[in-house]
Amino acid sequence: MTPQTTPTPQTEPKAEAGGWVFGVTLTLLGFGFMLQSLFDTDIVVSGLVVLVVVVLVSLAGPRRGHSGRARFLPPLVLFPTLLFAFWYFITIKFGQFGLGPILFHANHGVEANGVVSEFLRTSRMPLAYIVALVVGLWLLSATDHRFRRIDRLAVLPLLVFNPFTWSVAEYVGDAEAASHKVVYSGYAEIGDLRKAGTNRPNLLILYLESSERTLMDEGAFGDVMAPLAPFAARGIELTNLHEAALTNWTLAGQVASQCGVPLMPLGLVTHNSFHFIDDAFMPGATCLADLLKRDGYQTTVMQTAPLRFAGADKFAASHGWQKPLAFSQLRADYPDGGNEWGLDDEDIFDAAFHEIERIVETGSPFALSVTNIGGHTPNGFVSRSCHGRPTVDRFDDPTLKAFRCSHELAAELLDRLEVSGHLDNTVVVIQSDHLAMRNSVYRQLKQRERRNFFVAFGPGIEPQAIDRDATMMDVYPTILELLGYAPPDGRAGIGVSLLSQNHTLIETHGLPALDKAIYGDTALRNRLWGVEAGS
Repeated sequence: MTPQTTPTPQTEPKAEAGGWVFGVTLTLLGFGFMLQSLFDTDIVVSGLVVLVVVVLVSLAGPRRGHSGRARFLPPLVLFPTLLFAFWYFITIKFGQFGLGPILFHANHGVEANGVVSEFLRTSRMPLAYIVALVVGLWLLSATDHRFRRIDRLAVLPLLVFNPFTWSVAEYVGDAEAASHKVVYSGYAEIGDLRKAGTNRPNLLILYLESSERTLMDEGAFGDVMAPLAPFAARGIELTNLHEAALTNWTLAGQVASQCGVPLMPLGLVTHNSFHFIDDAFMPGATCLADLLKRDGYQTTVMQTAPLRFAGADKFAASHGWQKPLAFSQLRADYPDGGNEWGLDDEDIFDAAFHEIERIVETGSPFALSVTNIGGHTPNGFVSRSCHGRPTVDRFDDPTLKAFRCSHELAAELLDRLEVSGHLDNTVVVIQSDHLAMRNSVYRQLKQRERRNFFVAFGPGIEPQAIDRDATMMDVYPTILELLGYAPPDGRAGIGVSLLSQNHTLIETHGLPALDKAIYGDTALRNRLWGVEAGS
């Protein structure tokens, strides 16, 4: 009698098939929605496309289980996948991938008042897409023997055809191919520059976070810039202010407009370690507050966030800003409201008014640099006194609400100072810190010719619009001339005063060539940081 054989349950193939389908679904969902967010396509249509692709790909699933157990070792393709994911995350959060800002912030820190936790909170969906893609690929490797066969072969193509690789190669290639003398040869040292005459006008600089000139397009953005229009009509307006390389975040924009140079951290192109030398911040540069402090001005730097964020404290301490007033110094006076970055705009502007009053009482000229937070990515911050204002609430978009609020508050500060007589001998500068990063109106911004915002008015400044091609570096010598200094040939740093007849670097070389030269000019970098060539 032949014994009967009990069939072995086919649980493993079924489990593997289920894992394979789940892996395919996660992979396509993660990658599909990463593309959707990058290209701003309709999310419903994109979801339907991904669903159809999942169904079609699932039909090509393994027909049988492979021999042996599922292997959960990570596939080799995870390495290029993670590089792509890093590129995607930076691009989706900031609008572009740049090694300079990444390295700078990594070195100097980004934690301030819960900034990192809030950043991660607002990044939940991009992070979820990345996790889905990684887990999905891992499951495919574990459950499909065909995937493992092509794993090794796919690594190199995925590295070569990877936007992370392209970005790094372009960055390094541009730097190596650039003329290392284009920027350095145009550098003008003005440490010995003295002011002509005895009049010392005050200086007030308002850096309006992400408020770019592009927002003046009322057809696209409404009248968010309208509160600043009366001040633009009273003075000089730079209408063609481009954003050059390494000037595209707050401190970099401030360094460019106050020192006439891009913020060129150590170790971007060569293999130097990324560090400060004796804690000095660009000791080879001569900046705006260096000159004003020497000439008897009381200088105060103010911002809503703590100055320790991303090296701003070191810049201030190294370049003439005598008194820091930021979140840590001001929170006790303004305990209400605020955000994860620090104070509300209304608080920093009120503190600026009182600081000016304090300095005026001493009889010394003042120089104030004030940076707000209202327009910050991704959706801005509406200061508490703006809630309920019809001029603000009528905007549906949160970023436009925040911009309108900040501009109204800035205008109110200037009106308050004018009524009190504190602008009688004051040069006022209202400008961008940089172009807006990825926010809720980023798609509309990207569809236009984008330019930074700059307006200056005060005693002796005749109204005019200057449409010359320029960058933030050219703002520095322009401000010096407005204050009564006369830089030789209108040059300071690598900037050229737009009140002079000399050509700016961007007029001479164009923006792409200038950017490449900035990336590759190690001679200027070494001069600014006080390091020996080749170190």
